[in-house]
Order: sequence, then structure tokens, then C-alpha cells
Amino acid sequence: MNGARRFGNGPPLVALHGFTLTGEQFASAGSFLGHTVIAPDLPGHGRNVDARTHLTDVIEFVASTVDSLGQSVPVIGYSQGGRLALATALDRPDRMSALVLISAGPGIEDAGEREVRARSDARLAARLATSSIDEFLDTWTTTGITSTEHLSLADRDADRVIRHQNSPHGLARAVVGYGQGTQPSMWHLLHNLTMPVLVISGGRDEKYSHIADAMANKIADVKRLTIDDAGHNPLLDAPEQAYAAISDFIDRRG
Repeated sequence: MNGARRFGNGPPLVALHGFTLTGEQFASAGSFLGHTVIAPDLPGHGRNVDARTHLTDVIEFVASTVDSLGQSVPVIGYSQGGRLALATALDRPDRMSALVLISAGPGIEDAGEREVRARSDARLAARLATSSIDEFLDTWTTTGITSTEHLSLADRDADRVIRHQNSPHGLARAVVGYGQGTQPSMWHLLHNLTMPVLVISGGRDEKYSHIADAMANKIADVKRLTIDDAGHNPLLDAPEQAYAAISDFIDRRG
């Protein structure tokens, strides 16, 4: 199953990690959720550093993970993983009993803005090509919405261990292959979602809170949740609150 990591016991669900992370992001999810959490390393990351990173191949990679379970299952996606979970939900609606999107969006709607992002992603890939993983993470985890500076030292160290499983080469392939500059907008398709959807954002993440609000207005069967004392990664900033909400949603709706 694509070398997926497995955590916990119970009915299966699939969880997709964010950029620069791995499936290990969900190591604690099994105990919180009471499910067997199947968390693959996305192409270009961790154990799947050399997997194909063309967008269509990545969506098929995710879809094959879901299909391999032989039943309809809940799917959780954080950030980059949320975008891919959404794309897969639109492609394989019969395979998802519920969809949880955390700090994720349906892509960049404006073609011009998407082209600007593609150039930015290309520059990021070029920077990765000349950096060590430590040099890159030193910047990635101290600036912008991906900063972990607000966390305790122990939580920062644990997060760093997960991110350190990646390589600059793999991350460069991922950001060019299926970054936001590459993936087409899915805004116009949100009304096609047929499964119940939980949309989560952190209260301190203004950008993705606005995106989450706009998404919720376009999805028929949706629950919208803001976790006030959290930034871009509610699973790390407020794990008990985030996972309690996800567990309740999945058990009731998924």
C-alpha cells in the first residue's frame, strides 16, 4: 500500500500529510481517533522520495491507497494533503465516506495568480537544489505560516525529526510536480462533493480561515470549524481539540 504507515486500531481511514512532512505526522492520530490510520508518504517525501510527482500520478497514488481498502473510508488531509484529498474525492466520490480538510484550499482560482505561484514554486525548487535539508528547514520552520517557533522546544524537535526524513531533491520534485502553481483550481467543482465534509482552520491563520469560509459556502453537506488557539497546523497546535472534533465528525457522519 505505497509503503503507507499505519497507526492505531479500528476501522480504517486515510490521512494525507502536508508539504515537508511525512505520514509520521499522524503518529498520534490512531489513539485519538480510535481508527487504523493509514498515512502514506506522498510522492517526493519520505519513503516515496522517488515516486512519480506529476499531478495525475499523485492523484492516482492517493486514489490507489483509498481503493486498496476495498470499502468507503474517511479521508483526512492537511494543507498540501488536503488539496490532494479534495482532488481524489472529486475523482473517487464513491470511495470516501467523509472528507476532512485541514488548512487546505481548492487551489488558486485566478490563472494569472496561479502562474505567479508556479514561478515562485520553481524558485523554491531551485533553492532546494542548492540546500541541505537542515538549511532549508531552518528557514521553512521559522518564517510565515509554516513557522514552528511558537511551539515548545520538545514539540519543535519532534516536528523537525519528521521533516528531516525528507530530502531537498524529493521536496523540489514535489513542489514543481503538484504544488499550487501546477494544480488546477477546483473552486468550481466544490458543489459536486457528495460526502459529508469537515473544513477546519486555525483562528490565527487568517488566510486559510478566509479560504475555509468560502469553501464552506460552496459545499452542500459541510461542517465548518475554527480552532481559535491554533495557526496553520491545528493538529500540532491544539491536537486534543482538533482530533476530538475530527473523531466526533467521522463517527457521526463517516
